[in-house]
Amino acid sequence: MTTAKTSNNGSTACDYFALEGTIDLHSEALLMAIPAKVKHPVVRFDFAKAGRVNSMGVALLLRCFKEISGKAEIRLEGLSQMHAMLFKMTGVFLLATPAEQNKEGAA
Repeated sequence: MTTAKTSNNGSTACDYFALEGTIDLHSEALLMAIPAKVKHPVVRFDFAKAGRVNSMGVALLLRCFKEISGKAEIRLEGLSQMHAMLFKMTGVFLLATPAEQNKEGAA
């Protein structure tokens, strides 16, 4: 089961969602509710406690990120090596930026 929570970082206005557990068909209601909760220009998704992401999970993440991308920048953090490889191969990184890239400061 996937859960999400929101919070604001005091120094930077952003929305924060921590995803937990398996991201699959059972995550649909949760992921489809997230875009309506976005209130700031930056949205952080934390995958540190997320487990397996199957093909339906990828499709749901893409749909969620596509809705958000028009109104906010999406940053992904806490990605495992497997998540990073999967998201690169499936096009998730076309809509969202891994936090590691932000730290490298490529102009």
